Amino acid sequence: MKSFEEVSLLYEISEALNQHMDMKKSLFKVLSVLSESLNLVRGIIFLINSETGEIRIEIAHGISEDTTRQIKYLPGEGIIGRVIQTGEPAVVPRISEEPLFLDKTQSRDILEGRDYSYICVPIKKDTRVVGAISADCPFEGKKSLEKGEKLLSVVAAMVAHHVIHIETIRVEKEKLKTENLRLKSELENRYSFTNIIGNSNKMR
Repeated sequence: MKSFEEVSLLYEISEALNQHMDMKKSLFKVLSVLSESLNLVRGIIFLINSETGEIRIEIAHGISEDTTRQIKYLPGEGIIGRVIQTGEPAVVPRISEEPLFLDKTQSRDILEGRDYSYICVPIKKDTRVVGAISADCPFEGKKSLEKGEKLLSVVAAMVAHHVIHIETIRVEKEKLKTENLRLKSELENRYSFTNIIGNSNKMR
């Protein structure tokens, strides 16, 4: 991919992230742009469930929706889990030669006899890792893989900012909702019919 094509790709991804505050819509668009521009066989965006710590597929290209719903990883499990645990990218020049591949999607049978590479980069901001982006692409040599890793890392940083921003808004909304319910409960107790009778001089 040439420099101006990379700039165009990053611009498209930036536009997709700015246009949608809906997580799935924005990440679907990001993956669509990546898949088309980088000629991916399949691409996946994983996010960590902040409550359970499980790693789940948020959006996938080249894998059925039924399959994605069933798949989960733990930090340190397989290549994806290791990338998320360490915060460091992983590049596999030839998928068929990598023993760490768990292939939980069971979607790589069609790749037999052909050389495909795998790139997985963490979605992180500073030291905070919130997920990972993985890509299966045709093997085109070491230089191509290095460029692919760098480009995906830039995209992952953009996605991290977006995901954390949306999560921050969600948490703030939850806090406000909880606080509103607490205040409502306090007011209902303070001005309940029983309290009005008990505190009224005329009614004593």
